[in-house]
Amino acid sequence: MNLIEIGKKYPSSKNISGFIELYQKYLSNYKNEKINLLEIGVDNGDSLRIWREYFINANVCGIDIDKKNFKINDTEIFTGDQSDYKFLQSLIDKYKNFDIIIDDGSHQSKHIIASFKFLFPYLNNSGMYVIEDLQTSYIPRYGGSRINLNKKSSSMNFVKSLSDSINYEKNDKPFFKKNNFDGKIKSIYLHQNIAFICKGESTNYFYRQDYKPSFSDKIKKIISFFF
Repeated sequence: MNLIEIGKKYPSSKNISGFIELYQKYLSNYKNEKINLLEIGVDNGDSLRIWREYFINANVCGIDIDKKNFKINDTEIFTGDQSDYKFLQSLIDKYKNFDIIIDDGSHQSKHIIASFKFLFPYLNNSGMYVIEDLQTSYIPRYGGSRINLNKKSSSMNFVKSLSDSINYEKNDKPFFKKNNFDGKIKSIYLHQNIAFICKGESTNYFYRQDYKPSFSDKIKKIISFFF
């Protein structure tokens, strides 16, 4: 059965949001692989049941800030805060790395960004990091804004900034310094309210490696820093 068929068995919000069709599109290559999958935000457990049934060879785990009184076969559920780095480190100590990480947690921008910054280094190459319900980026009580679409602390703006990391090699900004994501993001797929971020080393397709800037180029670069 594919994800869409399995999704019909469980009343997860991923069905009515249209997310399940996107998961089928982007995660089908992992179906039979031996992977580690983490979902942030467990709710009533339906999405974990979907993953457990679909990824037959996976280690599946979920975290939630509220303790759950149900169990799912061959699935671990941990109680903790998605922005608590000590708690997240305990997951890394156990699983080492993940191949799929899905953030369906608090939807607070500060929590989304904190989780990504900590967990992304532990995502395997060609792994997928998914952030759901990005519409909260436009809601003030979630740390977003309907008016200032360039608000740096919003989750949507954070995802937008990651697109620059795909092309960082030719960032010609004077005194440019790499961040932790530069050269480590292969692609980003944005759909309504959800982003799929694929980890992988970026490739320099279009530029000659032996190019050497002239003295004039260097002067122009320094001047551009001030204008």
